[in-house]
Amino acid sequence: KLLTQGMVQATTYKNSNSNKYFAKEQIKDIDDPKDPITGEDIEIIFEKMSKSKYNGIDPSVVIDKYGADTARMFILFKAPPEKDLEWDDSDVEGQYRFIQRLWKFVINTLELTSNKSRQKPEKDNSNDKEALRLINIAIKEITEDLDNLQFNTAISELMKAVNGISSIANLCSNETLNNVISSLIKIASPFSPHIAEELWKTIGNTQSIHLESWPKFEESAIEQDTFKLMIQINGKVRGSIDASKNLSKEKFEEMAIKSEAAVKWMNGKKAKRIIIVPNKLVNIVI
Repeated sequence: KLLTQGMVQATTYKNSNSNKYFAKEQIKDIDDPKDPITGEDIEIIFEKMSKSKYNGIDPSVVIDKYGADTARMFILFKAPPEKDLEWDDSDVEGQYRFIQRLWKFVINTLELTSNKSRQKPEKDNSNDKEALRLINIAIKEITEDLDNLQFNTAISELMKAVNGISSIANLCSNETLNNVISSLIKIASPFSPHIAEELWKTIGNTQSIHLESWPKFEESAIEQDTFKLMIQINGKVRGSIDASKNLSKEKFEEMAIKSEAAVKWMNGKKAKRIIIVPNKLVNIVI
């Protein structure tokens, strides 16, 4: 698949009258930039990186400070590959913090599962199901994004997975956590290959992660048993409750009538009519 990549742009300091460019170091006051020679106002704009425009970023400086994986992930995440990319140091730092969070999550999870005195969560743990749902969603979405060369949205899905799973990790079983972090490292490997390789070896593998097969998502793990049932009063949404899927209409009606939103807005009035859209909403007409 042929892809024309966008340009990498950076902050540029330009005198629009003389069309002369200046390096950032030549500007005394960034908040009120002036031409160091003539004293004229200077524009601060984004333009394609170029030596003649003094706006180039030395990759070795970024790599020395943040690592190659941070530079790689920033470039992939900042914009779709066919669009121009505006270089921003604060965004580079944001990717560096995420990679650190990913590293800490895997290491902390490994320590958690290695703790022999850890109390085992109960069987049929809803948190196990949620963790498996989150990782399978990530595998599905990232696989599709990679096939479509949408690297920025793929990394966004990776971030969602790390944030979601880390919030419930302490409540999940060791078996689930081991499965989750194994898959998580695999789907992180295209974006942070060096960190992924280190983490892969850290959790006990000997073969390079880049020789491993890509994980496949399980459709059954993505499906949720519960959903948000919207409660409407006279056609207006007044609240919601958690409900199990595929209940009878009578059960949906009963749950809706007893809900906090219905009790509040009906205020003792009787329902003239109840409209039920299974697995979606209940509209109470009063």
